Amino acid sequence: MNKYVHGYSDYEANRLHDQADSLADLLHYDSVWEKGSIILEAGCGIGAQTKIVAPKNKNSKFISIDISLESLDQARNIADSNRIDNVVFQQANIFALPFGDEYFDHIFLSFVLEHIPNPIQ
Repeated sequence: MNKYVHGYSDYEANRLHDQADSLADLLHYDSVWEKGSIILEAGCGIGAQTKIVAPKNKNSKFISIDISLESLDQARNIADSNRIDNVVFQQANIFALPFGDEYFDHIFLSFVLEHIPNPIQ
């Protein structure tokens, strides 16, 4: 399950960023959490959504996970180039999270469930 169905090309990365930018106002107009919140972004991919929600929540901490190291490298580069400093990127499987119960105040995901064979699992 660590292979992204659309691949990891530059074309695909651009498509994901274009999609995120085009839908930002619709999807994230109210993606604002309480100051000091710890937020899990499950399935962050290349950081296309991260670059939108993290700056809106500068006083919160994001832990953005993905199973793909290649995607995480791209996400880190996007965060660095946009000077986003409230995100920690970490490789993890959403079905085997390395965090304790009730560690997070909120969980955020976008465009993830359609890539999981059995999302109710």
